[in-house]
Amino acid sequence: MNINLVCVARTASARERLPRLMDAAVEDAQSVFGVAEDHRWTDGRVALFNADRMHGAWKVPTWHEDGGDIFAVSQPPVPVDDHCDPETYWPGVAGKVRHGDLKSFLPNHFGVHRRPDGSVRVWADTLGLGRCYYVENDDFVAASNHIGVLAHFLGEEVRVDVAAVSRYVHAGWFTLDDSPYVGIRRLRESCCLDIGADGSVAHREHTDLTELVGARRSIPDYDAVVEQTRTIAHNLDALSVRTSTVYLSGGRDSRMTASVWLSGGGSAKVMTLGTLEAEAEIATELIGSFAGSEQEGQEVEHNVVIPKPSSITMSLEERFRNAFAMWDGDAAPTNIKSNVRIPGGRGGLSIGGVGGEIMHGYYYHRDGDLERLAKEPHPVAYAARSIRGAVVTEQAAGAMEGFFDLNYERAVRHGRPDIASLDYLYLTEKFRRWGNQALGSMAAIMLSGPAYVRACFDLTPQDRIDKIFPDQIVRRAIPEWTEIPYYKAVVTDSRRSMKRKLGTYDTDPDYVAAVLENPRRWPEFFREEKIREFLETARGDQGLPVHESWINRAMWVDHLEAHADDLNRRVREVAA
Repeated sequence: MNINLVCVARTASARERLPRLMDAAVEDAQSVFGVAEDHRWTDGRVALFNADRMHGAWKVPTWHEDGGDIFAVSQPPVPVDDHCDPETYWPGVAGKVRHGDLKSFLPNHFGVHRRPDGSVRVWADTLGLGRCYYVENDDFVAASNHIGVLAHFLGEEVRVDVAAVSRYVHAGWFTLDDSPYVGIRRLRESCCLDIGADGSVAHREHTDLTELVGARRSIPDYDAVVEQTRTIAHNLDALSVRTSTVYLSGGRDSRMTASVWLSGGGSAKVMTLGTLEAEAEIATELIGSFAGSEQEGQEVEHNVVIPKPSSITMSLEERFRNAFAMWDGDAAPTNIKSNVRIPGGRGGLSIGGVGGEIMHGYYYHRDGDLERLAKEPHPVAYAARSIRGAVVTEQAAGAMEGFFDLNYERAVRHGRPDIASLDYLYLTEKFRRWGNQALGSMAAIMLSGPAYVRACFDLTPQDRIDKIFPDQIVRRAIPEWTEIPYYKAVVTDSRRSMKRKLGTYDTDPDYVAAVLENPRRWPEFFREEKIREFLETARGDQGLPVHESWINRAMWVDHLEAHADDLNRRVREVAA
């Protein structure tokens, strides 16, 4: 991960402590991710650190100085409307940042702009997909994409946020502006912290999401989606050091992204997971029909990869250690299913169908959903059916009170009092989990560009249910792909997948049992009898992905307290 960190001291005593605390924060970041092309700058009041460690992945740096301006980003913001190359990249990006035109970047980053007048702007991308957390107190305002380094500026002990974790166990991600720990908040979508030269702090929205999601009398502009997404693909390809991996399955969403990427001329290592044979067969047919259509200089290879238990070489204990070193608990527990390696500086870009859910009516795609939804006090309340509390304790369930009402109020504020408020919920809540679980600084979600989001929110509810969007895009990108059928996995496929012994339990059953049978915090949030029932189901070789999901979630939560203790020990050591 490319660590990006800014800290502004607001008092005289804070300025005295700033050098020591920044040294400790940088040392902590380097102890996890190693030393890179580090950049450090301070004027005694503002301190910046940027590791710029992905030079083997991006052709452009993540630190840029221009006169009195300093720009530091977690990963390069990718322009969505203008073609760029490494030579023209930073002059164009710097100009957009100066003018506050932050909506013209792909949501994949968070950034810091230190201005010549001593003021600082910290911004989250339009959809909040890039990790950004902040601490704000009387002494410091600090922001970083790594929670642990912020512990030095917190001014109090790191404590597990019980309400935040309670919402997490329901949803599977930290909701709202939660982080796992009290006093460390997430900077939400389209938000920025403007820190004046006098230390004042203003919280602002740099982009009004109503522009992207508000109701209007328009039909989706599919041609604009294809044009802009091809521009995004071109820029990603131009800025990447290595040939990108493009995932292709038998489903709609990855077919759509792959069709845009390949028809735009981008080289690709197309990868298909061969766990399900029918999917692999369809993907092979798709690539076969594209063969011979490559543009000049375009190189495309297709590989079907079949995961095997022998490919998981790390103990579960080591996977947890690496996961918490990187993410401090704010990531998806599914990451521990396989090896969890600290990313190096040569990560490659991976393109998949993430983001397709907002064009499919994620919360209302089943028969009878629309009728049942109409009986709720407002549309977002229907999402409670998908975020259920049957496995959580009564105490944890209480933290969800008002959650859906609050999200509906936000949707209304951005122009969606209708059924699309459910898609708004997905966009501003569940979507964020993908950015937070990215393994490196090469995360980019093609289905997050403004033209795509705008078109999705111009769909009618029935359009989403009928899944017309990807067909419209594929027809414009690679027409011959529209004749090849889709594949949808069923429960029996999931059972066959689990039989391959790729579940977390199967990779290290002793460690799973040790954590669940000797709990630290998980029984505070999960009903013990349900988790133990799922454990017995896994032992009996009858486990499904849903059982594994709850087991992983319980183990993840159980590690939060120990990690907080580790952070506190380090903070005390530095303060001594």
